[in-house]
Amino acid sequence: MRLSELKKAALQLLARREFSAQQLQQRLQAKTEDDQLVQQVISWCQAENYQSDARFVDMLLRSRIGKGYGPLYIQQECRRHGIAVALLQQQLAQIELDWSALAQRIYLKKYGDTAITSVNERAKRLRYLQQRGFYPEDCSAVLTYNRS
Repeated sequence: MRLSELKKAALQLLARREFSAQQLQQRLQAKTEDDQLVQQVISWCQAENYQSDARFVDMLLRSRIGKGYGPLYIQQECRRHGIAVALLQQQLAQIELDWSALAQRIYLKKYGDTAITSVNERAKRLRYLQQRGFYPEDCSAVLTYNRS
């Protein structure tokens, strides 16, 4: 595959949605076996501001927060996409979100005002919040507040 064809393929991918550099690299490598050519196209996309990991992290944060996921889940997902932890921490600092309030909202959406009737039920609810990626102290605070 020639350089111009690979650039066109990259632009077609990026026109649909944001990709991390690692994701874009994987998709382009499926089209050609020339790693140097793939790196050249990715560098070109970044230089022309068609691909930006910062924009990708911003999109991912907005999406996952909107779906009710916590910072630990988002951090793990960024790691899977090859995003530097420093970039994620920078973006998280900019949004200044109250994670505890988000955990509370997600908990109430799922369980409402129903009382915790047993130890097993409490453990189940705690696991739910932990699987959503909230900090342990936020999970405990939500369960303590909603003890009824």
